[in-house]
Amino acid sequence: MKTLYRVIGVLMVAGGCLGAIACTWALIDPTIITGAGGMWSSQAPSPRWRAAFGLVFSIALVLFGSGRLRHRRLP
Repeated sequence: MKTLYRVIGVLMVAGGCLGAIACTWALIDPTIITGAGGMWSSQAPSPRWRAAFGLVFSIALVLFGSGRLRHRRLP
């Protein structure tokens, strides 16, 4: 079970790093994110706001996957 947690953690760190790179790139060049709203009923938020939210989420994913954002282990 501990091995499964490690594998999931490594995958979370890898996905978070890739997401952080993509979102940083989107913050620098927001034209890579389309303006279509998709699930948004009215006006879609600007691409920079979506990239900033993705960057924060990706950093949280990296921290959780590496074990720095988890709660303490209970006895």
